Amino acid sequence: MSSRVKPKQFLSLTGDKSLIRQTVDRVLPLIPIENIFIVTVSRYAEETLRHIPELPVRNLVLEPVGKNTAPCIALGTLRIMSSAEDPVTVVLPADHAVGDDDAFRNVLRFAGGTASRKLGSGNYPLITLGITPTTPETGFGYIKSSGNVVSSDGGFSAYAVERFTEKPDSDTAHRFLNEGGYYWNSGVFVWRASSIISEFSRTLPDWHGQFCKISESLGKAQEDKAVLSFYDSVEPGSIDKLILEHSDNTVVIPVNYPWSDVGSWKTLDDYLRKGMDDNIIRGEAVTVDSSGCLVFGGGRVIALVGVRDIVVVDSPDGILILDKEKSQDVRKVSEELSKKNKDH
Repeated sequence: MSSRVKPKQFLSLTGDKSLIRQTVDRVLPLIPIENIFIVTVSRYAEETLRHIPELPVRNLVLEPVGKNTAPCIALGTLRIMSSAEDPVTVVLPADHAVGDDDAFRNVLRFAGGTASRKLGSGNYPLITLGITPTTPETGFGYIKSSGNVVSSDGGFSAYAVERFTEKPDSDTAHRFLNEGGYYWNSGVFVWRASSIISEFSRTLPDWHGQFCKISESLGKAQEDKAVLSFYDSVEPGSIDKLILEHSDNTVVIPVNYPWSDVGSWKTLDDYLRKGMDDNIIRGEAVTVDSSGCLVFGGGRVIALVGVRDIVVVDSPDGILILDKEKSQDVRKVSEELSKKNKDH
């Protein structure tokens, strides 16, 4: 269902609205639309505005090409700082699901206050929200809390981060769950704009050297040229890997509301599922002696007979049928299809 033409943020997977529409609606009670900026590659500009028509066009920050989260956060932050000197900034993935909007906003309020309180080092914190794990998930990155409390209020606490771990193997994930103090990396960050720019200066001085050129060009004829020059010169990389893992100012706030990065059909099933034997149906389907299945219909009736724990997706590009536990292997289908297209 997700493709280069229509990526995940534009799909309605967890309700009637697209994931990007849900993301914006989730923060609108806290942040007015004129203070919301969306960073996306140029080819998705029109589709983004179709989903968020009230977004001021000037708040659409266009990348020439996607290079993971570090470049886009840098560019978005520079654009924000051109209209506000040093605001507290919330960075949100546009394609995640959150099951309790009120709880989410409450933690953002706490995080916003914490972001403006200096640490013992004299620096402001770089805050990440950590999801309390419920299963030994191998598809998420993990954050280890040091146990040292940085801030506490209203039932929330912020802890200094001991380390980050990329997607672990099954044995390691089980150990993390048993030990405690580990959290799934939600990809939601809160910090003062100047704080993250300072970390770029310290950790990636070559990148930071181009920030002034971009800032000076914003809103002028040479903006596209300056942004393109920056993107041509940097390697792709995540903000976690390039910045947060190298900072002594990184802080985690544990949260336990329902959450999913909707990274696979299995994680989507886990998020939507209420009962182990229930069938989750989107579209038209008939089930006979079948349980634990996830069905996304595409206009035709889908019939399931005598099956368990499978996913069936009917899309314009084809039909997918898989064992939920094999959902990480869907990428192999794409690889095989690419080979076939090359052969023909």
